[in-house]
Formats: sequence, C-alpha cells, structure tokens
Amino acid sequence: MTTPTRRISFYLKPAAVKSEQEACNYLDSLPASERSRAQRAAFLAGLALIKRNPAFAYWMAEWPEDNLPFNTVSIKETYQANQPSGVECNFYKIKKNIQTLFPE
Repeated sequence: MTTPTRRISFYLKPAAVKSEQEACNYLDSLPASERSRAQRAAFLAGLALIKRNPAFAYWMAEWPEDNLPFNTVSIKETYQANQPSGVECNFYKIKKNIQTLFPE
C-alpha cells in the first residue's frame, strides 16, 4: 500500500560543504513562507536535470563557479535572440528555473 504523499528529508552540512553553504545562504535569504516552495522546486528541478544529464546535474550540484564552461551573459543573449523549441526548450526552462532559485 502506498501513501498519497511522500516525505523527503535530508541534512545539509554548510560548515563542511561549500555548495551546501551557498544553498543555505540562499534559503536563509528567503521569507519563511517561500522556503518550502523553493526547496521543493530545487529538488524537482534537480531530479529533472538528473533524468536528462546525470553527469551535468551532479557537476552543477557542486556549484563550480570558477570552472564554468560557458559565459552566462552570452547564454542569456543567445537564448533571447534564438528561442529554442521542443526538448531543447525544456532544458532552458529548467536551467532558467535553477538560476532563478540560485542567483549568483
């Protein structure tokens, strides 16, 4: 028998892991009423990304600010000039949602 809801919980270690410190800082900056929504969106966006490209998802989870293989400004300009469609569009929507949740 399954339940209609599922509880998912885990702990972050901000003192030990830089990416988890970044996540905690972002969540702390949100009003309490928005934290749960942001955590759920981040979790679901991460799972969607893992389904598409597991290696990239795990790499992004480390917040590799120093080693980004692309320029985020040029990506925005390219995206706005050439709106993608289909599966490619979904990737950009997921990426945009993640960037919205975790701005630089």
